[in-house]
Amino acid sequence: MKRELAAGVICIILTALVLFPMLLPEIPWPVLVRDTLVRSNNTGAPNLVAAVYLGYRAYDTLGELTVLLASLSAAVGFIRMGGEAVRKQRSGFQRRTRTGIIDLTAGKLSPMVLLFGCYLMFFGHQSPGGGFQGGVVLASGIIFIALGRRDGRLDSRHSLLGSVMLDRVEMLSFLGILLLCLSGPLAGYAVLENPIQGSSLDPAVYIIAFNMVIGLKVGSGIAVTCLLLLERSDG
Repeated sequence: MKRELAAGVICIILTALVLFPMLLPEIPWPVLVRDTLVRSNNTGAPNLVAAVYLGYRAYDTLGELTVLLASLSAAVGFIRMGGEAVRKQRSGFQRRTRTGIIDLTAGKLSPMVLLFGCYLMFFGHQSPGGGFQGGVVLASGIIFIALGRRDGRLDSRHSLLGSVMLDRVEMLSFLGILLLCLSGPLAGYAVLENPIQGSSLDPAVYIIAFNMVIGLKVGSGIAVTCLLLLERSDG
């Protein structure tokens, strides 16, 4: 008990030391890095966060996507292996475990959630959003579709078909990411460098394409995992 109290007091003190300078009006916010990025920004993305993670630090983004692909693949593999014994005992539809209000609400919300996810991906270079955020929202919309079935049940055959289709979307999206990474050398630039810079096209098109394929990959991968978990929990 004493150790937990001491740890809590230390955390509060460290948090106060970090937040206290922010409350002092005479201490200006650091703007050197921001101004440097504004002057040297050639990505075409007004949102500096998108310019950094898909421009100056795109290697980090590619590494994060690779880690996400590996973790989702492992999770899906373990879920499917663990569900084989349960799936053999099922016949037809699974029992109903959801209420009518969840079915109705999820079914009505799914189109709006999917639309909002597409908006986050397409306009992530201008406003807060991007491929990762939009992909998670897309996955939420797909889960709402599964929850919003009128019969309130999740057919294992349709769930399996949907997961296979989403698996293909994820693989094609990752292939699209690799093609975008290699498009720089094909145009005479470095890897992950914007290949349409200096052309008549807006350089932000490269950022938009990156956000779209990242969003599809993240959304399909998370959706597959959640659908398989729903199938297990519904059985």
